Order: sequence, then structure tokens, then C-alpha cells
Amino acid sequence: MTLDSIDLALWLLAVLLEGAILAIVLWRRTYRTLPVFACFLGWCLLSDAGMAAMQRIPNAYLPATLVNMTVDALFQIAILAEIGRAVVRYNRTAPPSRVILFLLGGLAAVVAMLLNWWRVPGDRPLLNLIYIVLLQFLATLRLVFLLTLVWWTSLFKLRWHPRELRMVTGLGLYILVTFLVVVLHTRNMASMQYHWLDQLLVASYLSALCLWILATTTKVAEQTS
Repeated sequence: MTLDSIDLALWLLAVLLEGAILAIVLWRRTYRTLPVFACFLGWCLLSDAGMAAMQRIPNAYLPATLVNMTVDALFQIAILAEIGRAVVRYNRTAPPSRVILFLLGGLAAVVAMLLNWWRVPGDRPLLNLIYIVLLQFLATLRLVFLLTLVWWTSLFKLRWHPRELRMVTGLGLYILVTFLVVVLHTRNMASMQYHWLDQLLVASYLSALCLWILATTTKVAEQTS
């Protein structure tokens, strides 16, 4: 099997899983409690189709990639916030104060920056430079939000419903692998011989989709005090 055929197979599998999860979300009416997650799945399918079309327009592919990765990241951050609200409802507790979130977010930002000292090459075209900077920024931002959510729930010993736990586990895995791949790519591991890193990233996304299938088929029990 060639490299192109492996990439195509991974992409097609991701599209099939995204479609399956969206169908489950609509069928079980999960969109009522997780509207952002449902919209994200719809966006993923549209994005897959759009980016496939953009590959035939070389001059438009990179700008489209910048838009696509930004919207993806914003959706994922919004999903983390949605999961946080679900945890609050499940525990019947008050939402965290802004001070707590600010302190935890600041600590998470310090940890993320220590793990990734940004490297910005100065000999690239403007759009390529923007791509590299945006890639690092969005990977770091998502990690900060993920760590903030995990630390907050751990600090206050909040319980997780199996649905939200599977969702955050899948998304968290994808965010962590994304951060790792971005760090390695910015440290002279961006050539084709390191394409396996991109395939590892896709594999982590497929794992997240599998966990999301389990999450969306989980029956939400009545909340307990």
C-alpha cells in the first residue's frame, strides 16, 4: 500500500465515522444537550468536502487551510466549554469563578509554553509564516483549555458522567497528540520522512471518533445529588 493510499484510507474512514456520529446525534437528539458538538460534526463533514475540492485549486488551498484549522480549534475549545457546563449540571454545583479559571488557565499557559518554545523561521513566504505561527498558537490554546478543564474538575473533585468522560478523553487525546506533532514539526521534523507524524495525528483523531461513538450511544441517566 502506497503512502497516498494510506492517507486516502484514513481520510475516508474519518469521514465515515463523522457521518455515523452525526447520524447518532440526530437520531438520539443529543444535539439538544450538546449543540456545539453537533454543529462541529456537521462542520467536519462540510470541511472535508471543501478541503478536498480546494486541493484542485493550489493558490486557494493554503488560505483555506488557515480558515479550516482556525474554525476547527474554536469549535474544539467551545466543546470543552460545553463539556464543562455538562459537568456542572451533572454535579449540581455552581460554575467555577472567573478567578479560579484565570489562575488555572494562567498556570496551564505557563506549562504549555515551557513544553513548546515557539520557533518561527524568518525565510518563509508570508502565508507559510502565518500558517506556522497559527499552528503553534492554536495547538497551545487548545492544550491550555484542556488542562484548565481537567485541573478544575480534579481540584473540586467533580464527578463525570460516562458520556462526557468519553467525549473529553477522545478530544483530549487528539489535542495532546496535535500539540506533540506541532512541537516536533517545528523542530526540523517537517519533511516527508516524518509524514508518519501526520498519520499518527489522524490515527488519534480516529480514536477520538471511536470514543465519541461510545459517548453518543451512552444513555444519560438522571442526575443525582
